[in-house]
Amino acid sequence: MSTDTQSSFNYPQLVTLLLIPVMAAFSGALINPTIPAIQTTFSHLPNSETLAQMVSTMSAPIVVIVAPIVGYLLDRYRRKPVLIASIVIYGFGTSIAFFLDSIYLILLTRVFDGIAVATLMVTVPTLISDYYSGSRRESVMGWYGAIQMAGGAVAALLGGAIASVNWRFIFPIYALALLLVPPVIRHLPEPDVHRAATDDEVGRIEAAVNIARESPVLILLVAYFLVTFGMLTNNLIQIEVPYYLRESIGVSSGMTGVALSAAMVAGVASAALYGRFRRRFQHATILMIAFGIASVGYAIISATDVFAVVLGGILVAAGGMGFLLPTINDWVAAIVNEEYRGRALSGVTTTMYLGFAISPFVPTPLIDAFGRSTTLLIWAGFLAVVTVGLGVLWLTDWDSSPAPDAVRAD
Repeated sequence: MSTDTQSSFNYPQLVTLLLIPVMAAFSGALINPTIPAIQTTFSHLPNSETLAQMVSTMSAPIVVIVAPIVGYLLDRYRRKPVLIASIVIYGFGTSIAFFLDSIYLILLTRVFDGIAVATLMVTVPTLISDYYSGSRRESVMGWYGAIQMAGGAVAALLGGAIASVNWRFIFPIYALALLLVPPVIRHLPEPDVHRAATDDEVGRIEAAVNIARESPVLILLVAYFLVTFGMLTNNLIQIEVPYYLRESIGVSSGMTGVALSAAMVAGVASAALYGRFRRRFQHATILMIAFGIASVGYAIISATDVFAVVLGGILVAAGGMGFLLPTINDWVAAIVNEEYRGRALSGVTTTMYLGFAISPFVPTPLIDAFGRSTTLLIWAGFLAVVTVGLGVLWLTDWDSSPAPDAVRAD
């Protein structure tokens, strides 16, 4: 049930909601700059470089596994206790690594991080969808996406500064999440959600059939594909474009960092503007625009070795993809009945982290066969194909059916 009003936002509630995604943004971004220092500390161990990298990546497969379970729990039980439990797990389970001298035990704490992040990434969009409707939900979804990206940029800078002192000092920062427990208890009410019949009344197979029958499954599958492909596209900028800048164009590491930071800023700006775009366009249209812009950006990147022009292409591509997650989260929330909303949104988190997990491997065959410049041009072609596909959806008016909460709160 939507709890927003026509007059104004409940700002303590809104601020509390929008502080929570910062935790998820800090999960890996805070650690990434410290990976070389962690590897140096444990260089006496076999495969120390891989182990150090796993401190950052270990949580991703955990999120993929746990997110669907969280979606079920949110729909089957109450939302708020699940959220509070995840914050406590995040604060204690992750920060305890400060006291550990074994990298294997540190990796174990990253399992707790994955569990917590999966819960946060599913619960917050679900609560946004419960509390707000119409234009309010669209605006808050945009702010949610923008704060996630901005939090990642801040975390990367903070992690770099801490790495120059002592990499262990990053872990106590995670404990600051526990400060969110009191405002969550006070300002986030348990939504009044109509829940599906219990498993005693309806078998799980029948419940799954009900979800398939009452939700536009084909649109959900398209949305999940777009998230996976979109995360692959985003990570090409973060992983492969830096190599391209250094090896093909001769750009320094410092300027590469500037380019990646600028890309994050472009994504933040796009996400923040999502609410305004949504007032004018359907979800499928916004996604068509987003992938079309990204296609142009990748084509620009691959077409020249002039850094200023390549930087412009990076900003265009990142700006286009900044619309992705706010649009998908809002679209899924709008087309699914509230009793299945947690499970549907868990699919967004699952496919998002699936895209992260496979992003280092998917482009490799193309790079080995054609080189990075041509691979980026080929990827521009993939993006163009997706854009055309979304254009077909727009022409068939897939997004015209009213949502379960169809009355817009404008």
